[in-house]
Amino acid sequence: MSSRIRKYSVRRDKKATQRIWQECGWISDEKRELEAFDIFMDAGNVWVYELDGSAEGLVHSTPAHLLHTRTELRLAAITAVNTSRVARNLGAASATLAQAIAEEAANGAQLTGLGIFEQGFYDRLGYGNGTYEHWVSFDPAWLVDLGKPRTPERLSSDDWREVHESRLKRYKLHGAVDLLPPGITRGDMKFEKNSFGLGYREDGEITHHFQAHAENVSRGPYTIDWMSYQNLDQLRELLALIRGLGDQVRVVKIHEPKHIQLQSLLRKPFQLYNITADTKNASRALAYAYWQIRILDLQACVGAISIADSLEFNLRLSDPIGVLLPDDAPWRGLDGEYSVSLGTRSSAVPGAREGLPILEASVNDLSRFWIGSARADTLAALGTFRADKELIAALDESVHLPNPEPDWDY
Repeated sequence: MSSRIRKYSVRRDKKATQRIWQECGWISDEKRELEAFDIFMDAGNVWVYELDGSAEGLVHSTPAHLLHTRTELRLAAITAVNTSRVARNLGAASATLAQAIAEEAANGAQLTGLGIFEQGFYDRLGYGNGTYEHWVSFDPAWLVDLGKPRTPERLSSDDWREVHESRLKRYKLHGAVDLLPPGITRGDMKFEKNSFGLGYREDGEITHHFQAHAENVSRGPYTIDWMSYQNLDQLRELLALIRGLGDQVRVVKIHEPKHIQLQSLLRKPFQLYNITADTKNASRALAYAYWQIRILDLQACVGAISIADSLEFNLRLSDPIGVLLPDDAPWRGLDGEYSVSLGTRSSAVPGAREGLPILEASVNDLSRFWIGSARADTLAALGTFRADKELIAALDESVHLPNPEPDWDY
């Protein structure tokens, strides 16, 4: 068998990559889904794993931004990793993703993120877990009274450009992710069966809206695929609008924004959980850590940190991705020693400085600490951080980050 990794060609690889997605269960042969697939593929950078002349694996990367406190960084959002049935257990996914990461890093991406199918697989490429995301299912009729919403406008897939602009202008906190190509929103709005959007305009511009799809149109569940709003008053109106669905729909599933607790907006939530526990319309809250992140440009990412204290140390960083990269890869990972200065202006430069304390860490765990999903003392006890107790304590005392909130699943 002969294999190689190369860039995607629509003419050469379209049918083969559609087949890969069908074998993975991501799409069927339904026309709507095939059209959404084409839109999605055109919105990003794609590498394929070719085996005996046919594409049997793919990696799709979407240009994106991530907000770290007040700094916007260039993110390579890995929006698909797929392997066909015949290419399983050949290392196709890891090798193709490693090459995609190296090329994205060489072209200016400062970090990369992805959604995981299982814990541990992407650790071998240097990714580390983000925080838990909450998905809440509830009967919308049990929401507290949030006021009467205005009559919304129906939004369809024809409105994809305006909807995408609305998403980019939404309320954002630390960790917020923007997928930049409008085709991503266009494909998302077209992909799900029984999808619909409702929202509001001011001066002709969509200011707040939600996009949803129905498993059963008459009674639900309805899944809110995303909500977009520019302030919390607009969020309140969207929740009031969802409450109005409760005269017909028995279950709504929603990705809980980290800055609110939906439980506090439900009337007698534990009673609701108990009443519905053994039914197909169960109300419940589930938590998953399903996204991961890794640093690609250490100087840029450390430079985004601004703290009141001054802290200096040498960093001995290990990066597992190197063994997966070919010798001619344009970027080789972050293995090595650096001197790090944290303060109102932070930096990381290659090489150690004499007399500074040393922190040993994997890029996986450093990425977790940097984004705010894990503390230094936790990573010292249960991860790869190795340093004097004084340095570990100083890191936790100096670097205070809120929970990261990507607010755009990919």
